[in-house]
Amino acid sequence: MKIAIITYHYSSNNGAVMQTYALCRFLKERGYCVSLIDIRQDESAKQPLHVKILKYIVQRYRINKFIKKNYPPLTMRYESLDELKQSPPQADCYIVGSDQVWNPDISKSLRNAYFLDFGDETIKRVSYASSFGLKEWPSRLENDIPEITLLLNRFCALSVREKEGQELCESTFGLKSTLVLDPCFLNDDYVEIVGRIKQRNEIVCYKLNKTMDFYRNIDFVKSTFRCSAILLNENYPQKGLRYCFNPSVKKWMSRIAGAKFVVTDSFHGIVFCILFHKQFIATINNDGKDSRLVNLMHEMGLEKYLIPSLEFLKNSNDWLLPINYEEVDRRKMRLVEMSRSYLLQALK
Repeated sequence: MKIAIITYHYSSNNGAVMQTYALCRFLKERGYCVSLIDIRQDESAKQPLHVKILKYIVQRYRINKFIKKNYPPLTMRYESLDELKQSPPQADCYIVGSDQVWNPDISKSLRNAYFLDFGDETIKRVSYASSFGLKEWPSRLENDIPEITLLLNRFCALSVREKEGQELCESTFGLKSTLVLDPCFLNDDYVEIVGRIKQRNEIVCYKLNKTMDFYRNIDFVKSTFRCSAILLNENYPQKGLRYCFNPSVKKWMSRIAGAKFVVTDSFHGIVFCILFHKQFIATINNDGKDSRLVNLMHEMGLEKYLIPSLEFLKNSNDWLLPINYEEVDRRKMRLVEMSRSYLLQALK
């Protein structure tokens, strides 16, 4: 069976890159012929010009290197939904997911591409762990609900990554969906990417939103563990934090895997902390996009390690308790088997 996948495959976000790779690897190892639909999101908004230029250079070099080594073949390059409709990729099945592919604030003009509004009607359409990243469909787009409902009704299998997405599917589009794990959980390990893990006496901070709370209180975390801290993603150098601009996928994963402790507010930061059995805390940003983090932490029984702020740590010792990874792995494997079963059954 030929499968063409559409997702955020070309991104400066290492989590987006890894979820793409993970889904492709899982399917290829089970004998499917996989390709990636090469349509890309603009990630350059609201950044200073010099940051855009530096990100562009670093991103192009690193993502192209990773794609060449690890991705399956890419289709022709599509610049718009119209181009995709005019010359859709040849496949027996289209898969959309994971990541926030159904968040219209991210997909923007390419929104309907991620609802698979292209290709012949007879082609099988499957959603795997698609995320809205929102609790409610935006009110400004209410008039588009009938159109999207029609597109979703063409799917033979519909799954989402969060309970809120499941509820949104039913309440807004009148459709039931299956709850599955992010594709990064589909594979047992990623030794082929991360290589030999070097354990380091350091706190790794993978923070997408650098809040004043973080900068004011990270010294408390450092003093608790008596070690230095490194900021593992793009940012200007900050006093008291070692600097690491926009690391490669391998470096990003290996630093998380080798950390003594991890501080993150990233969904995929949490995913790889769990996969590598790291002691960590996850902070909530209260920006309306926390549902995927909260959902995952609850599914894995890690609620006590989900905190409202670093300031909160000064009044609690629960976050210092060793994570019971035997229990986490029991929960994880039950969900992994269900997720694998859903996907393979959908492709039969």
